[in-house]
Amino acid sequence: MVIGFTGSNGFIGSYLVRAVSARQMGKIRVLLRSLPAAREESGAEVVHGDLLSAKDCERFAQNVNLIIYLAHCNAPVNSDLDQPNDALVNIVPLLNLVQAIQALQTRPHVIYFSSGGAIYRRSPHRVPFQETDPCEPSTSYGIQKLAAEHYLRLAAERGHLTCTVLRPGNAYGTLLPQQRMQGLIGVAINNVLNQKPVRVFGSMDNVRDYVHLEDIWSLVEKVIRPKEAFTILNVGSGRGYSVREVLHTIEECVGFPLQIETVQNPEYGTWLTEWVVLDVTRAQRELNWAPKVDFRDGIRAMVTNWRADAQHQAAQA
Repeated sequence: MVIGFTGSNGFIGSYLVRAVSARQMGKIRVLLRSLPAAREESGAEVVHGDLLSAKDCERFAQNVNLIIYLAHCNAPVNSDLDQPNDALVNIVPLLNLVQAIQALQTRPHVIYFSSGGAIYRRSPHRVPFQETDPCEPSTSYGIQKLAAEHYLRLAAERGHLTCTVLRPGNAYGTLLPQQRMQGLIGVAINNVLNQKPVRVFGSMDNVRDYVHLEDIWSLVEKVIRPKEAFTILNVGSGRGYSVREVLHTIEECVGFPLQIETVQNPEYGTWLTEWVVLDVTRAQRELNWAPKVDFRDGIRAMVTNWRADAQHQAAQA
């Protein structure tokens, strides 16, 4: 099996590449605009190119059996700043790849990472969202994700590919760059452990469903071979935590008070949905999947691992 990755430099993508490599599930191919040495560790074949190029898409998609699609630019907090560009850098690349697949007639299976937090219609009832609930994105980010789902559904209905859309909650499990605008837990822990304030976009009372990378991977394993031409699955914990609760848990795990910096710029975070928790019973019912990583344990492990690495580096210095 040849497994292709787009967006393999992201924190979910890099985790999944390592997981596939460790289990020797097949030949890995990644499409990259730059050539970081990190990809060499997985033994991946690197296709140097860009999804904005139709020719590069064909080179990447040639003979690929499975494509794990994670490529995406911008985040919910900044996607509305330039909506035409947001569509250009997110929808056009996907359509280029779909068109390349159609031309090659290879009919691969695509696992597309959409969003469980940015596409559902706001609801005052605070009942976990099911895959069949109405979608009404409140940011350009969510609109691009939902549009991508529909283009992939159309391609699947026409027999060009099969597709499983995963709608994950807020993923966590590794530290993230301190200035990143998406990935609250990973960014916050990195800032806290480096004695820097945690930036908060939007309200401290906004609630999200957090899902560990290990649990995301365990579901990816189950959908590698599709049962249907097109399907959509939520990927979450089924439980919500406010930003305030997340930061309090981090504070408990690190053992000292956090510095909080609320971003007041109205262009960032104003339109973020107040409450998103995902109903994951479909994945449980149809695939016997369930999240296993406890929220607090997952955060504690991130802190413990960072401190162990820091001690090791200090000892080597």
